[in-house]
This record gives sequence, C-alpha cells and structure tokens, in this order.
Amino acid sequence: MTAFVNANHPTVHPGVERAEALFGIVSGNSKRASTRHVVAFLLVAVVSSALVVAEALVTNWDEGNLLAAWAVLCAALFAGAALYADLLVAGVKRVGKFLSAGAESRAAARADALFLATAESDPRIMQELRAAIARSKSEEEVTAVAPAPVRTSKLTALHETPSLYVALARVQSGHFH
Repeated sequence: MTAFVNANHPTVHPGVERAEALFGIVSGNSKRASTRHVVAFLLVAVVSSALVVAEALVTNWDEGNLLAAWAVLCAALFAGAALYADLLVAGVKRVGKFLSAGAESRAAARADALFLATAESDPRIMQELRAAIARSKSEEEVTAVAPAPVRTSKLTALHETPSLYVALARVQSGHFH
C-alpha cells in the first residue's frame, strides 16, 4: 500500500495559531507580552462594550442626563490618560522629534534655495561654489581609490556632505576641508 503526503499543506490552522498566541498573551506564557498589553486589550474591550450600552441608553435621555454622561465620559478619558501618561509623553516626544527634524530639513532647503539664488546673481559666489564642488569631487576620487579610515563621531560630522549654505560659510571662513 502506498501513502502520499503533501508537504505544502499546513498542519495547523492559522486561526488556531492566532488563538494560541492570544491565549498565551492573556495567560502570561508569552515572553514578549507585557501586562500593559493585556490591560490595553481589556480597556478597549470595556470601552467598546460601554459605548454599545451607552448608545442604547442615550437614545431616550434628555439633556440633563446627557450632560452627566458626558462628564462621566470625560472623567474616564482623563483617568485613562493618567494611566498611560508615560506612553503618551514618549509618543509626543517622538512626534516632536520628527516634526523638528522636518522643520530643520525645510529650513536647510530654504537656505540652500536662497544661497543658489544669491549665487546666480553674484559671479564671485558662483565661482567659489564651483571651486568647492570641484574640491569635493577630487576628494571623492581620492576616497574611492583609498578607503577612508574610521573616524569618531565629531570628525564624521565635520566631513559629511555639507549643505550649500554650510559650504559657503566654510569657504568664507577659510575652512576648506
């Protein structure tokens, strides 16, 4: 008798794998699960069920009862914000860093555009710019032939490709490297 086995057929249903992962998180068997994830999951479940019940109740309420319900809802939101204040602060800091990096890049782009507009109208600046570009190309050819040694963070910051505004400032101050 011959038995055929199809190796491509999964032995476990994907839904069962997801359910086992969820039960592992809830029971605490998973090492990457934390208490905060379980609390957040339960909080979402409670809030969603409360919204369903509230919608059923609110349809027949008058304005005084609605005001009281809004006050309770606001108190619950403030309590949730206080519970997760450290996570909210970390998220706000990440968003702030992202926005400040974007603002810095836009400011550098505006400075570069202003510099190019000035360079187009002033032949001396254009000549200095062309000389700086020629020097950077010759440095690239040298580094392509011989790899550059590993530098510390301060030196790396000095030798990165500068913006046009920084390049002009270096040329005018005499720091060509």
